[in-house]
Amino acid sequence: MSAARPSDPAVLATALTGSLVLVHDPVSRAVAPDYWDWSADAHHAAARALGAVDDALVRAAADRLAKDPADDAAAAALTGRLTELLGGPGGGGPAVDGLRAAAARTESLSRLIVQPGDPALAEPAGEAPGPAALLGSLAGAPHRDTHPVDAAVVIPFRAPAGATGRLRNLAAVLNALADQSHPRERYRVVVVESDSVPRHRDLFAPACDSHVFAPDPGRFNKSWTVNVGVVHGARPAELVCVLDGDILVDRDFVARAVERFRRPGTQAHWPFEDLLFLDPAASVRAVRTRCLEGAPEPGQERLRGVHLRRPPGGCVWLREDLFTRIGGMDERFCGWGGEDQDFVWRAERYGPMDRHRDPLVHLHHDRAAHRGDDGTPFYEEVERAGFCSWPCDADFGRLDRNAAHLAGA
Repeated sequence: MSAARPSDPAVLATALTGSLVLVHDPVSRAVAPDYWDWSADAHHAAARALGAVDDALVRAAADRLAKDPADDAAAAALTGRLTELLGGPGGGGPAVDGLRAAAARTESLSRLIVQPGDPALAEPAGEAPGPAALLGSLAGAPHRDTHPVDAAVVIPFRAPAGATGRLRNLAAVLNALADQSHPRERYRVVVVESDSVPRHRDLFAPACDSHVFAPDPGRFNKSWTVNVGVVHGARPAELVCVLDGDILVDRDFVARAVERFRRPGTQAHWPFEDLLFLDPAASVRAVRTRCLEGAPEPGQERLRGVHLRRPPGGCVWLREDLFTRIGGMDERFCGWGGEDQDFVWRAERYGPMDRHRDPLVHLHHDRAAHRGDDGTPFYEEVERAGFCSWPCDADFGRLDRNAAHLAGA
């Protein structure tokens, strides 16, 4: 095996178990469809390499996991036995050598890494708490003032009628943002609802400092929605956090970020390296732990999900001056995909971007369409004009310039 590839038996065993889960679990693959497509061949090869190993324990655990990818006990058994085989003396023979090579390849190139849950959490997660329960008693009341603050958290949001998962997620995010160690009057929470009508204003406006309605009946335009939030809700704030409405944060989330910006030269950062996308049951556990039980963080180390390695979006912090200097987000992106990558590429051109390892998790919800009827990804509509071509002097965040106007611009 190449010296540049991972060789630790436990790391390789974890990669093999994860490959088997990804091959058999459409929920795990749906975390990032493009990233799955780009590494699918390697994961399938790893699964075939597992099938070539003549070991009763491996075969039994792999068969259980293939039938039920959420069987955390089977995942633990498979990873444990594979660690023994890969770390054993004498190499283990051609089949085990094939396992090493297949695992090293997937671990080296895949951006999707499965984290099985703790088998001790095998009991049912219980019913998901509803938005009303999550918003009924916030730890810190919104101040709804326009005085200067250290930071503003801008959350772009849309939930069609019947999309209960997205409502639960945003309610959990607002609950966690109300429970912060940073003084509540020193940060502002801004929810920007972009839709044909402000259908959820009555539910969420009482739980945030500013609810901004951005009228747009077309495909959801995250970029324009964020820009509206910065222009019409965040200012004046030294720091801006662009936070998706499904990222559950810990109690020190705001305080930690504010402190980091006191370091000379700091202009922007992602608060995570690899973001854990939880499955439906793990999402319920995380919400109950962080929001209803009042834990300081979601307890992500015990929860089942898929790590997306070094994602460009989900949550990014930057100085408001930097956000404005690059013209905000590219408002030509319309529909899911591409806008976060373009934004951070442009931000990093003007200011350094750091990464940290904070305990944030992504809550599960139904995935939005990311391709047109002809199968073309939405982001290709902008890709033809060129990524990073949005002008720095753009007149961004105008409430009278929605996605329909942009399409004809």
